[in-house]
Amino acid sequence: MATRVGEANLRIQNQWQEPAHSGAEAAMRLRRYERPREEVMTACEPCSEAVIPYEAAEQAIAASHLSPGARDLLRGLLRVGCVRVFPGGGVGIEYGSLLKTAARPDYIAAHIQEAAAHLRERRVDMLMVPGMSGYPVGSMYAIVAGIPAVLLKKTKLQPDGNYPPGSFVIPSYTGEGDVVMSADLEAVQDIVDTILAPQIAAQREAPSVTLTIRVAGADDIIDKATMSQAVGESALLVAEAAIEAHVARYRAETGDTRPITSRVEVAAMVTPLIKGYNRPQELLRRLFGIEPFSGLNITSVYLEPNAIGVEGIGVLAFANPHGSRREGRPAH
Repeated sequence: MATRVGEANLRIQNQWQEPAHSGAEAAMRLRRYERPREEVMTACEPCSEAVIPYEAAEQAIAASHLSPGARDLLRGLLRVGCVRVFPGGGVGIEYGSLLKTAARPDYIAAHIQEAAAHLRERRVDMLMVPGMSGYPVGSMYAIVAGIPAVLLKKTKLQPDGNYPPGSFVIPSYTGEGDVVMSADLEAVQDIVDTILAPQIAAQREAPSVTLTIRVAGADDIIDKATMSQAVGESALLVAEAAIEAHVARYRAETGDTRPITSRVEVAAMVTPLIKGYNRPQELLRRLFGIEPFSGLNITSVYLEPNAIGVEGIGVLAFANPHGSRREGRPAH
């Protein structure tokens, strides 16, 4: 029997118990998440405080109480990023050259170390990362923390699709329409097998067996926590399916009839950037009882001037005051 942790987990329990369906009905039955657009009028209210120009940013960063990882991350973001309007998500931060299309150890290495330390402190067993945008930084977290990571692969929604457990539908931030996110179940199964085998071995003399898997989500940004919620809930379902398969195979191989209970927990969420002005921390606290770990807490965004507010330092302008990446194919 699997025990889920958190309010969201209870909500999806009945859905997990329903029999599987294929074809068009399966596509219709996938969990769906909506991401409201951030409009200019709500996300970019007139700036009521002084904007620190890019030329003065280094002095402000050095005088702040930000962690070393957050300082380097902010330096990189101001240098190569900007605020722009995305077709599917509205007003957002363009950071592709920092976190997606390039690897910049000078700007993100210290943050990766800090996030990895958080994952280890939270005793995370497996990391779930939505792709492909989140996977570059997510894989860095995994390697440095020594924790296996699984990609939630993005595919187009097919009416006749037959999707694995834990799959969900979410609108693309870049305006590509609805997409389906699914895990590689074979990869998950092998990871879960390596996690559970030592737990069972350690309880060989016990009258019953308790199995625990602590999962975490990672992404390149936590916006409104919609994707984080979807990843967390998907991780619960995917991990439980793998546990059930492992236990069934173990019983068949050994004849062990002892009671076996399992518990899957969402133990952490990690990200370089979190849009604190959307209050995603409150949602994740309510759903999973966790406080997300972020490098920078973004308190506001502005198109004119092209700037962001950062908790613990103030509002800072980007190196390019006009946001040179507003045109062309979005990278967020």
